[in-house]
Amino acid sequence: MNAPRVSVLVPVFNGDRFLAECLDSVLAQDFEDLEVLLSDDGSTDDSGALIQRYARLDRRIRWWRNPRNLGIGGNFNACLTQARGRYMKYVLQDDKLLSAWAVRRMVEVLEADPSVSLVVSAALLIDEHSRAIRERYCFKESGPWDGKEVILHCLEQNANKIGEPSLGMFRREQAGAGYDVRFKQLLDLDFWFSLLEQGRFFNIAEPLCAFRQHPAQLSEVNRRTGASAGEDLLLVEKCYGRPWFRQLVATDSATRWKLCQQLYYLRKDHGPDAPLAAAISGSIGPRTYFSWWVWHRLSRPVFNLIRHLEKRRRPSGPWDR
Repeated sequence: MNAPRVSVLVPVFNGDRFLAECLDSVLAQDFEDLEVLLSDDGSTDDSGALIQRYARLDRRIRWWRNPRNLGIGGNFNACLTQARGRYMKYVLQDDKLLSAWAVRRMVEVLEADPSVSLVVSAALLIDEHSRAIRERYCFKESGPWDGKEVILHCLEQNANKIGEPSLGMFRREQAGAGYDVRFKQLLDLDFWFSLLEQGRFFNIAEPLCAFRQHPAQLSEVNRRTGASAGEDLLLVEKCYGRPWFRQLVATDSATRWKLCQQLYYLRKDHGPDAPLAAAISGSIGPRTYFSWWVWHRLSRPVFNLIRHLEKRRRPSGPWDR
């Protein structure tokens, strides 16, 4: 059997509430050279029966039940291991694709530009009843961006400015070892970083995917339980340990300026003796950090006013902050 060009990966755990809507959106794609992989991580609801029903109706579906619960990162990796496609597209069980051309549009980007290692679209945020909340644009317009510059921007903003797993597509050959299972919340951002070290980022300024927000979503559970506490430290530690990152900090003043923001958040969230704070502070230098801190304090009122005004319109700068 010939390998498909695209593997759509749907890791499942107790997802029967929204899974049918997710699968309907995937199977409605006008790009047909794809396989749909569903990895059931020991669901105790009706997910298994629903998956089997869909598998009987569409031969592109392959599914299995893990012999034990692997957790979110492990289940993501189980999908990657079984995938046969050239391009990988996660669509999480709570989410859905918004248009029949979503997969095709992303494939076109990757095939047109071999330097792109990750393509991501804007998103439509929806609630548990599939009602639209708002559209979200992390970037102003469609086009490519330097991958490492995007990493630095996320660190500067102390936020995932790229998007959730359902919004992206990437090349299987660049997935490496997959997701770091130490992460519960930031595993997508850590994985995006690993891809963006290898190539450019491409933004599609059109919502191709709906990201669902509801009380039972994993991010809310992690927030309530504290399961993801300290992951920001681990993420920064991994970044700071990479040679290209340390070289930029040592040679590029703009990078040091951006890293001041991350140092500020580390000290704010974890105290002045936070791990890595001393090392980062030493590489930045006290004069640079003091200059940034003065600028930060003086510019905050102006920045907040601009941010308030920009909520009423699309951003005029390269980043939607």
